[in-house]
Amino acid sequence: MTHSKVEFLWVNTPKALDYFITTLRGYFPLALDTEADSLHHYRESVCLIQVTHAEQHFLIDPLDTFPLDELWPPTSRHTWILHGADFDLRMLRRAGAPEPQGVFDTMLAAQLLGLKAFGYGALVEQFCGIVLNKGSQKADWSRRPLSQAMLDYAVQDTQYLEPIAEALGKLLDDKGRRAWHEQSCARVVASSRIVREDDPENDWRISGSALLSPHAQAIVKELWHWREREAEAADLPVFKVLHSELLLDLAVWCAEHPRVPPMGAPCWPRRSSPGRSESLAEAIEQGRNAPPIPRLPRPERPPRDKDAEVRMEKLRVHRDAVAAELALDPTVIAPKSTLQEVARQPETAADRLIAEHRWCPWQWELLRTGLVQA
Repeated sequence: MTHSKVEFLWVNTPKALDYFITTLRGYFPLALDTEADSLHHYRESVCLIQVTHAEQHFLIDPLDTFPLDELWPPTSRHTWILHGADFDLRMLRRAGAPEPQGVFDTMLAAQLLGLKAFGYGALVEQFCGIVLNKGSQKADWSRRPLSQAMLDYAVQDTQYLEPIAEALGKLLDDKGRRAWHEQSCARVVASSRIVREDDPENDWRISGSALLSPHAQAIVKELWHWREREAEAADLPVFKVLHSELLLDLAVWCAEHPRVPPMGAPCWPRRSSPGRSESLAEAIEQGRNAPPIPRLPRPERPPRDKDAEVRMEKLRVHRDAVAAELALDPTVIAPKSTLQEVARQPETAADRLIAEHRWCPWQWELLRTGLVQA
């Protein structure tokens, strides 16, 4: 069975917002989703907020001129049903949303139940018998008006969340894992508060640049700043100005051929406008003339700890055995990096990981007996 069109209310006026608020019943949960424009603009923004409540569907337009201040107090009194909550919580926070009363993350619930396919489309198909059309996934949500296909796509992203949450919640209760899910959702909410700070001294160090020569790194730095300026001026995501892989290839080639004009590079971006090509060449020459940037020193490897290695292996064996018994992916209990930290610091790592919102108490309880054995 395929998805069919459903009715919804487009909320882009104070009157429509008032109607939406009056429809909120008691403390019944709200199914929420967001659409952003990171694939089409330099600065990512929330372009659409979808809500399904009591079988009514609403598309709230945060790009319109009317304020959303009145939206948040009544919606935050409800539990929000989200799929992969971290991203949407961050985006909603940008739009001014406070934290809700609670969060039910359907993706986390599926993982805690050991479901192999836990994407939203897979859950809709499994629990609702509907095959979704994901054709508008990469569309530009900042455009107005939205096409009918985009409107249908937006509605379907919350339309099935509540019945899925009800089915998953019952399965969690049957398996005695409701508390696991509550802790995991609380951890996601807490980690979504953490905002990465800009680091002007090191933001240009993109993945792969640390392995380049000092001359190439100086070019990378200039190219990174050039790309940021160009992307902001054109209101494009940076990868549409110059992909990072091509940026690195260009820096390496230009460092290895210091006397050849940059436009002679075999990896030169051929589709750039004359003006952009000229400014790109200037940035490369600035990088060539800049002082070489030494490679960052490698962090010192801790001395080999044979006891920790033994603990690590025993923890891994214990984790895998518990995961098999519970029919879970072992990494749901603890990924390799967590096992390593616990093995190195068995007395303190668990408390620290939990305090940093990188782990949950239920996960530690499952692993604790393995540490005692180790």
